[in-house]
Amino acid sequence: MTTPRGENDTVDLNRFNQVFFEECAENLAEMEQILISLGDREPDSEQMNAIFRAAHSIKGGAGIFGFNDMTVVTHVMESLLDRLRNQETPFVPGMIDLFLEAGDAIAMQLAWHREGKPVDQEAIDTVRAKLQQAIAADAPATELAPAQGDGIPLPHEEELLPRRCRLSFTPDPEIFARGIRMESIVSELAELTEPGELHCHAELMELPELAEVDPERCLTRWDFTLLTRASREQILDVFMFVADEEQLQIEEDEPVDRRVPAGEPLPVQDVIPAAGRRAYDNNEAAPGAYGRRGGEAESSIRVNVTKVDQLVNQIGELLITQAMLSQIAVGLDPILHETLQRGLIQLERNTRDLQGSVMSIRLVPISIVFNRFPRLVREIAAKLGKQVELKTAGDSTELDRGLIEKIADPLGHLVRNALDHGLETPEKRAACGKSPMGTLQLSASQVGGRIVIDVIDDGAGLNRDRILAKAIECGIPCSETMSDEEVWQLIFAPGFSTASEVTDLSGRGVGMDVVLKNVQGIGGRVQIASEAGKGARFTISLPLTLAILEGLSVAIGEEKFIIPLNVVIESLQPKPEQLKSVNGREVVQVRGEYLPILKLHQIFNLEAEVTEPQRGILVLVEADGERGAILVDALLDEQQVVVKSIETNYRRVEGSAGATILGDGRVALILDLPELFAMHKRL
Repeated sequence: MTTPRGENDTVDLNRFNQVFFEECAENLAEMEQILISLGDREPDSEQMNAIFRAAHSIKGGAGIFGFNDMTVVTHVMESLLDRLRNQETPFVPGMIDLFLEAGDAIAMQLAWHREGKPVDQEAIDTVRAKLQQAIAADAPATELAPAQGDGIPLPHEEELLPRRCRLSFTPDPEIFARGIRMESIVSELAELTEPGELHCHAELMELPELAEVDPERCLTRWDFTLLTRASREQILDVFMFVADEEQLQIEEDEPVDRRVPAGEPLPVQDVIPAAGRRAYDNNEAAPGAYGRRGGEAESSIRVNVTKVDQLVNQIGELLITQAMLSQIAVGLDPILHETLQRGLIQLERNTRDLQGSVMSIRLVPISIVFNRFPRLVREIAAKLGKQVELKTAGDSTELDRGLIEKIADPLGHLVRNALDHGLETPEKRAACGKSPMGTLQLSASQVGGRIVIDVIDDGAGLNRDRILAKAIECGIPCSETMSDEEVWQLIFAPGFSTASEVTDLSGRGVGMDVVLKNVQGIGGRVQIASEAGKGARFTISLPLTLAILEGLSVAIGEEKFIIPLNVVIESLQPKPEQLKSVNGREVVQVRGEYLPILKLHQIFNLEAEVTEPQRGILVLVEADGERGAILVDALLDEQQVVVKSIETNYRRVEGSAGATILGDGRVALILDLPELFAMHKRL
C-alpha cells in the first residue's frame, strides 16, 4: 500500500549531483592531463581508451542525471574518439587542441550547473561543429546518419554485425533515490540499437515523479530486447551505476548478417553478469562514475571538506581540554592520584594519535595544483612563440587542503612570469649557446615542518641594473649598495614591472605583489635566487598545516611564547667565555660558529626576569638557512598547540605566526622566526 509523502520525504538530489560534478571534473582533469602529455604525438591504445572512457563517463552521467546539454559535445567527441580507436579516421596533431577545446566547452557547461556561471552557447556549437567536421572529413555519408532523436552521429562499428540481446534489469530503490531515471536508460539503449528494434516491457508502465517514488513499486523487473551492433562493454556502460550483479543480466545471440530475418531464433549464450564488466579494448577496468560493481573493493569515500574542517577544529579543542587537565594534575599528589595520572598519560597518547590521523585526512598531494600547469604552459608558450618543457618533481608531497587552494594563484603568477619574462625565444637562446627548448621546473619537498615549492627556469635571469633603474623611476627606496637578494625583493613592490609594453600577460605591475601578499597571508615566505644568463629560482616556503603544530613553550617574564619545534636545534645556558660582542651586537659562540642573540623582551618591549644571557637560557634555532639564539627566562614544556589566527580575532602582530590557547586558558603567541630575525636586525 502506497503512503503519501510529506515535505520531509522529498529526495534531495543535490548531494547526488555533487558526486557527479566532482567525478566529471576528475574525468576532465584526467583527459586534459593525457592530452597535454602527448604534445603533438598520436596517443597509444591505452591513452586513447583512457580518453574515451573519460568522455563516455561524462556523457553517461550527464544523461542519467538529466544534464542533457552536457551530452551534446561529449557524444560527438566520443564518436570521433571511437573512429580513432578503430583506425577509421587518421590522427592529425590538430586533434589534440580540438579535444582540449571540447574539454573546455564541457567544463563551461559543468560550471553552469555547478556554480551558475554563464555559458557561451556559440562556443559550444562551434566546438561541436569542429568535431563533426573532423568525423565527416574522412567518413562516408552513410556513416554520418543522425542518431534517433538528437541529430548527433552515432559511433560507427563496422566490424560488429548486429545481434539480438535480451536484458533483464531489476532496479532497487537507491537507484531512483540517486536521481537515475529509466527514461535516460531507455534513451541510451536506443542510441545503441538498430532503428525500430528496441522493445521494453515492465509491470510499472507509468514512471512517477521522483519525489513520489514508492520503494516497493521500484522493485519492478524491466525486460529489454534490442538488435544492436554495440559491444558488450558499451551495453554494460549504460548500466555503469549497477553495483549488484543480481540487478542486471544480459543474454546475447550470435551476430547475424542483415539479410537474416531479425526474428529468427539463434543460439543463446551464457548469462553475463554486470559485475566487474567495465572492460574496454585494453581489458582494463575503469572506475564507475556513479557507484562500484560487485567484486570491486571500496577504497575511499567522499567527504565534504567542511566536515573535515569541523573534525580538525574539534580535535583542536580536545587538545586544549587535554592540556587543561594536565595543567590541573600538576598540582595533585602523584601518589594519591596515581590512577588519575595514568589515565591522563593515556589520554595524551590517544589524543596525539587521533590528531595525527585526522591531520592526515586534511593532507592532499600537491599534484592537484601542479596538474593545472601543463595546459597553461602549452598555451602561453605557443602564444609567445617559445619552446618550453615543463618538468615536475615531488608531486606526491602532501600539503594541507586549506593551503592547496590558496597557493594555486601565486604559483600561476610565477609560472606566467617565468614564461613571459624569464625564458627567451628559441632564436635568443640559440644565440647564447643554449638549447632552443627552455625548461621550467616545478618541485615540492618537505623540509622539517614546512613545505618548500620551487619554480625554476633556465632563462635569462633577473637583470639587476634594470630592476634598480625601474625602482628609482617608481620612487621605490633603493641604492647601488644593496645586495642581490635585496634587489630581487624590489620586484614585489606594488606597481613594479620591467615590461616594456602592456600585454594580456604582464606589464601592469600587478602579480608579484599579489604573490607575496597571498603567500604571507598563509604564513609563508618567498625567496629569490638568480644568476644572469642561467635563470632564476623562486622558492615558496609554507607551513605543513594551518591547524596544529608541535611547539616548545617558553617564558619571558609574565608572558609565554611558543617556538615551533621544527626550528629548534638545542638549548643551553652559555658560559661567560662563549659570549662576545660583534659590531655592537651580542653573539654566542657555539662550536666555532657565532650566532646572534635575539632578546624577546627587547623585541616585544616586555618586562623580563632575565636580561643577561649568562643568567638565562638560549634556544638555538634555524629558519630559512639563518641561525640564531633566543634568550628566554625558562623552558616550560613541549606540547601540541592549536594554531589560531590572531589577525582575525585581534590584529596583525609582527613576529608572530598566530596564537594558541594554553592549558591555563592564557593566550600565547607562536613565533615566526624569519620575522624575528628581521626585527632583530632593525633594533
